[in-house]
Amino acid sequence: EFLEDLTHLKTYTIDDSESIEIDDAISLEKISGNYKLWIHIASPSSYLEYDSAIDLKARKLNSTIYLSNNTIYMLPERLVREVFSLINNKKRQSISLGITFNKDFSIASTDIVRSLIKVNYRLNYNEADELIDYAPKEEEDLSVISNILQTRKCIRKKLGALDIQESYGKVVVKDNIPSIKTIEPTLSRQLISEAMILYGDIISDYTYKNEIAVPYRVQDRKNNKNRDKIKNSENNVLNNFFLKKSMGKTFYSLCVMKHSGLGLNSYVHVTSPIRRYSDLLVHYQLNRFLTNRDLLSKNIIEQLIPDLNNLGRQNIMRCREDQKYWLYKWFELNTFVDYQVILLNWINRYRDICILYFVKYRFSIICNLKGKNNFSPG
Repeated sequence: EFLEDLTHLKTYTIDDSESIEIDDAISLEKISGNYKLWIHIASPSSYLEYDSAIDLKARKLNSTIYLSNNTIYMLPERLVREVFSLINNKKRQSISLGITFNKDFSIASTDIVRSLIKVNYRLNYNEADELIDYAPKEEEDLSVISNILQTRKCIRKKLGALDIQESYGKVVVKDNIPSIKTIEPTLSRQLISEAMILYGDIISDYTYKNEIAVPYRVQDRKNNKNRDKIKNSENNVLNNFFLKKSMGKTFYSLCVMKHSGLGLNSYVHVTSPIRRYSDLLVHYQLNRFLTNRDLLSKNIIEQLIPDLNNLGRQNIMRCREDQKYWLYKWFELNTFVDYQVILLNWINRYRDICILYFVKYRFSIICNLKGKNNFSPG
């Protein structure tokens, strides 16, 4: 089966240093004065068959589950490390999206191909941030890509997308001792996020136009009541809290519907096929379509969607409960400490139950604030 050879491109991955599930990579070309951005996504579906033993196990897990002191991989760890992940200096199969931009960074054309790529630069977020910030002449690609994707984000915002840029605290556990790691929304993280959104947007349009049945990612309309609270608040933390509350539920659907939070008419999860089953399912369909093989039927996809939604929510809750458990352990080690907090919202004033945001550590948690129920949010 034909693979487009893209190994000549200078190709980057940007991820956490400890990550082994490297799904995505990026490259940049300049053709006739115009930029062409390539977004490459690993292609485990090139090796796996739908309904195989590995596929059925992945379907049952639904996603990789990241716990504070353990990771449960959706796909076999050995295959992830040795075959699927886009690791440095190894040729890997991918599904690559090439996007040629006009001078104003509107989209001139797109190419979707099954490809062979070779990653030249395996960067963590700090290393990528330095290349974006300093933009050395011999390594300016990431800075150019960042500028292109920031412009694309502005286009989405004009279409109603919400852009919540905030730091957040995450519990990490080493030798059974919890600590708080702060994740900053740096330019490299924004670059990857926007590249993945762009890929999901274009692929959703492609699947719709070619009548390829896939699970679309949908988000309901926003809650206007919370939007009013945002307008009346000058506190950025409180703004972001109510902005997130104003966003409707996200879910998978066979029908094409808007993703209101992203400001898109349609969207698919497709950029994490090593770690999320919905994405792997889309890749099965793309690989079959691009190789002129029979697609999975609309009925098969429709039958899978309830589990995608239900198991996805269960995995999210499992990770939240794990974070909550270790956060309580962290508090046990940090009991006699004064904390600066912001009251985000009352859950039950009569029982003094509220949501507090811990400023230094960038996390929020449900607390009992005794005798302080006359306080207002903010």
